[in-house]
Amino acid sequence: MKRFRNSFQTKLIVFLLFAITIPILISIIVTYQYTKATIKDTYIENNSTLLYHGSQNVTHYLSQINQASLLLYNDMRDLKSFHHIISKQEMSFVDDQNMFVNLQYMTSTMSDLSQVYMYFNRSNTSHRYAYKVKRNDDGQTYQVHIPDGKDYFIEPTHLSHTYNINKFPYEQHEPVLSFHRNILNLPSDEVLGTITFDIKLTTLEQMSSLLYNNEEEQLFIVNEYGQPIFSSHPTDQQELAKWTGNIHQVKDSHKYYEYEDHHFHGIHLFQTIESPIANWTIIKRIPYDYLYTDARQLTFINSLIVALFLIVSIIAILYISYHFTSPLKRMLKYINQIEIGKVETKLDIQRTDEIGILSRRFHQLIQNLNHAINNEYKLVLANRTNQLKALQAQINPHFMNNALQSIGTLALQNNQKKIYALISSLGKMMRYQINASELPVKLSAELEYVTNYLQLQSQRFEDQLHYYFDIAEDTKQLEVPRMLLQPIVENCFKHGFVDHQNNGEIWIKTRIHQNNLMITISDNGVGLTDERLIALKQQLSSYIMNESIADEQNENVGLFNTQARLLLYYNKKATLNLYHNSPNGLVVEINIMLVEGEVNSGEITNSRR
Repeated sequence: MKRFRNSFQTKLIVFLLFAITIPILISIIVTYQYTKATIKDTYIENNSTLLYHGSQNVTHYLSQINQASLLLYNDMRDLKSFHHIISKQEMSFVDDQNMFVNLQYMTSTMSDLSQVYMYFNRSNTSHRYAYKVKRNDDGQTYQVHIPDGKDYFIEPTHLSHTYNINKFPYEQHEPVLSFHRNILNLPSDEVLGTITFDIKLTTLEQMSSLLYNNEEEQLFIVNEYGQPIFSSHPTDQQELAKWTGNIHQVKDSHKYYEYEDHHFHGIHLFQTIESPIANWTIIKRIPYDYLYTDARQLTFINSLIVALFLIVSIIAILYISYHFTSPLKRMLKYINQIEIGKVETKLDIQRTDEIGILSRRFHQLIQNLNHAINNEYKLVLANRTNQLKALQAQINPHFMNNALQSIGTLALQNNQKKIYALISSLGKMMRYQINASELPVKLSAELEYVTNYLQLQSQRFEDQLHYYFDIAEDTKQLEVPRMLLQPIVENCFKHGFVDHQNNGEIWIKTRIHQNNLMITISDNGVGLTDERLIALKQQLSSYIMNESIADEQNENVGLFNTQARLLLYYNKKATLNLYHNSPNGLVVEINIMLVEGEVNSGEITNSRR
């Protein structure tokens, strides 16, 4: 029997594990493959669009370079024109000055133009314009190489040089592109000379930076000869030519291909750039490790969930096998005895497992049936008593408020306006407290409550109490915790105006400063000594750290309760500070941090929401 039971348990465990794990593993594999394919397709589509727009920007940039070089042919009949000066065999001082003016205009059309080098065949002179200064020399100081059959060529990125003409003492070498163009004697094909633009890479680098993630991806711009124009990462020329050669084998409809070697394993996206002066290609390299990061993370999370689920499942299976498959005949027999009315029948309650607990609970249930009706009756009676007490607690404040209104009306009828004003203030305070909850209220409502409180205190102090409000309009609609200010104002009377010898003054000021709501309550009372102020600040700081409950016997319980509510609502994003008031008295400052948009919306976000 025991062997059979163990065999059944083994079969049950194996069956349930297979039934649970196989579908989940298949689901994870299918989800991973589908996620990879989706991520790949989406990434290729989005980046192809991105590279296309990038190529349009580069094409426009090349067009600007071309247009700047064609300024050579502007106003060809004008004696001061660039083309007319180049055509001369000898150049005068005036021609040199006119050329300088033309060079200034030409360089002003492009912000990245670093320098210009020119060689004129007829006059056999070389000219260099850099740093807004022009220098020239006899003969051809630098040989420009332009491929046969072309009148222009863009030399790949290299360090700028002097073209062997009068090096400036403050000159700095920097990476540049050189655009070389033959100067033709239009409309004939006669070559009058060459002009070279050295173009800084600033704009090209800015446009390229928008096309890739510098930490994970690579971006290259190469010319039709496979030479690098821009490289985000240092790459050997031979290696660059190796994987750029595959571009010509890819159909235009795809614009990408997969590539793998000992350095890289991923996808190459490319976009051709066709302009009148250059045929470049933008190539973006995306490694699979970066491309499929999200898919791997999702699979890892799913695997953790499956592992946790399997652990729970194994525990549940073992629990069921060893505890819920135990013999039930005794339980069934006991139930039969109950059915025929033998409620005093004993059960074997020596077991400590679930069956033992079930048997004991069932037995207790039978024993407690006789008490169920009485207990239910008592429960209903207690509920109704509690409801009555709650109703009475709700009615009493309303009754007192209505009674105050009646007394106020009577005082007004007897021309006791001052009594009416005091009763009205007290009634407003009671209405404010009747609706008390932990929900925030607008600052204007809290200030109105404090005003009513101060009006009642004015009767007590007669003409020895003066209070002033300086409330910024943009703070009135902000929400603060209910009963935030009254405890602090009450402290002014409890501790500040104890001797009643001088006129008491209370100032309440609100403003928004650096995205913070600042509420200041100050008085001219006796204030605190330096030692007492330091000790009180330390107690408040200790309260913040420990978040303990303030002792109701503490003489500064109002400050501690206010501190507690600030912590509760704003989670240490609000502060309560104490300062000496000059010449005497105390200043309590509440500073509440606002999140973006709260000044316009009139709401302070509760950290517990």
